[in-house]
Amino acid sequence: MECDNLPIGPEIYGEILQGCLYRRLLSQGEQIHARIVKNGAFFYKNEYIETKLLIFYAKCDCLDVAEGLFLRQCKPNVYSWAAMIGLRSRLGVHSKALRGFCDMLEAGEFPDNFVIPNALKASSALRWVFIGKGIHGYAWKMGFASCVYVLSSLVDFYGKCGASADARNVFEEMPERNVVSWNSMLVAYVHNGLDEEALELFYDMRIELVEPTRVSVASILTASANLEAFDEGIQGHAIAILRGLELDNILGSSIINFYCKVGLIGEAEIIFDHMVDRDVVTWNLLVSGYLQDGQIEKALNTCRQMRKQKLKFDSVTLSSITMASAYSRKLELGKAAHGYSIRNGLESDQTVTCSIIDLYASCGRIGHARKVFDTASSRDLVLWNTMISGYAHHGMSGEAFKLFYEMQLEGLPPNVVSWNSIILGFLRNGQVTEAKDMFSQMQLTKVNPNLTTWSTLISGLTQNGCAHETINHYGRMEEVGLRLYPAIIVAVLLACNSLVSLHYGRVIHGQITKLGLLASISVATSLIDMIRVHGWKRHLRVPVVRPISTTQRQRIKLRFHAIHEVRAGAHANCTLPTALFVRSPALPVSSSKLPHPWFNKVSDPS
Repeated sequence: MECDNLPIGPEIYGEILQGCLYRRLLSQGEQIHARIVKNGAFFYKNEYIETKLLIFYAKCDCLDVAEGLFLRQCKPNVYSWAAMIGLRSRLGVHSKALRGFCDMLEAGEFPDNFVIPNALKASSALRWVFIGKGIHGYAWKMGFASCVYVLSSLVDFYGKCGASADARNVFEEMPERNVVSWNSMLVAYVHNGLDEEALELFYDMRIELVEPTRVSVASILTASANLEAFDEGIQGHAIAILRGLELDNILGSSIINFYCKVGLIGEAEIIFDHMVDRDVVTWNLLVSGYLQDGQIEKALNTCRQMRKQKLKFDSVTLSSITMASAYSRKLELGKAAHGYSIRNGLESDQTVTCSIIDLYASCGRIGHARKVFDTASSRDLVLWNTMISGYAHHGMSGEAFKLFYEMQLEGLPPNVVSWNSIILGFLRNGQVTEAKDMFSQMQLTKVNPNLTTWSTLISGLTQNGCAHETINHYGRMEEVGLRLYPAIIVAVLLACNSLVSLHYGRVIHGQITKLGLLASISVATSLIDMIRVHGWKRHLRVPVVRPISTTQRQRIKLRFHAIHEVRAGAHANCTLPTALFVRSPALPVSSSKLPHPWFNKVSDPS
């Protein structure tokens, strides 16, 4: 048109910029911008063209250029404000996004249903609940109470800020809901650890005949993995197949995580092999699954494959392998991981540092662990607890106690893990009186003893020959209403072995039967030992229920492969029956093996 000397108006430039924006052609858009400036002030000062240019650069994530154009506008319109607030929110400049939202209100412009969700997104990222609630009130005042897009953003905001009850209130008040609304509520529940509620909501979603998306299925798979709810998870996988959902990184990782959590590593491998694109998170999940299942060589080969795929180990990979090295006492392997973390700038990561300290402490190199602790760039409560726990497990109660008070001088109040480690340290060193004193001090604080605290104390008292003290603390634990579990019962049964009277043993036996703990192999074995010690032979026939048999595992595999026989193409557009996702009791399928480590050896960090 320019070659033919045909006049070009602002609308033509606007349409060309829109075409460049649609295909994300940044270079061509910049050439159009240069042509506009060359053609004079009539064009580059035109409000329509200014707005189009601003939106173009904002959508292309060019923050500096977009801000320069925005500042040159005499009176930005609602589209310019929306573009800038959306850009800042998308790029993670959340405080500037909220500042822009406030400036927009002060300038007399009214935010639309695109601006408000971006402001809510910035508020949730900063955890500024009071700001988000103010935006909530403003949205209601401006008549957005029936806008599904705004209401879904409110559900997402409250969910990310930990206010799942408020999120559910907004969800229930919505006049109409689309799949985005349901997904926002599902993600909110999973994000806040309300996995059972997430499964219930997904069931309601199917009743309402809302077709699930990848986000829906990924959410319920995560919830099923956390609960080890086999039936719900396998049905979620079936829905993904029937709907023909693509195995992208999010959905594929969720399915792999689920099968690893329930101990079906072979099925996780099948999903991994069918994924077209795999990121570091996906590889990490498979490595962790192998380590949890004790498949050492496969974990090693997976790490090598990561290297061949030009993928770098991140903090999660290193932490998993270093922790596995600690479990199996493979010091050289852990040193190699430590060296890798130093060379790749990951030694400042708190998770990696904690796993390295735990490695050296577990392998008896407590001095090395202390050096890593002292050279840490920053020390949070978890890091302090890891070092205190290392001292405690070596019976170095004096060093643990000293570090315990140094931590408090640094302004970090101890949590239940800190107290548990100190009590363990004293008991390991045979200092029963000091351990009981620390337990009493703990009860005077705001930190309540948990199951681990009681288990540590009761087991430690038993190992130190304090049978009567064990029985007394067991009675106190019952009084506070805590759930009994096998480790505590075993410790109490061992204490009963050293007592002359059979009264306590008979009482414990009755409680074991009442609570259904005879299914635990450790409890049943300890009970038989106690009965043999006291000659209580007529009670020797104690039933033992194995966790899962080979036949059951084969049936599970058959169900898995039966699902894969369904062809996604034939059912991609059909409406699934609600009976495909039904509530049923979870089948606990998990490996009892400790993780084992393997890592490509690099070099000794020392």
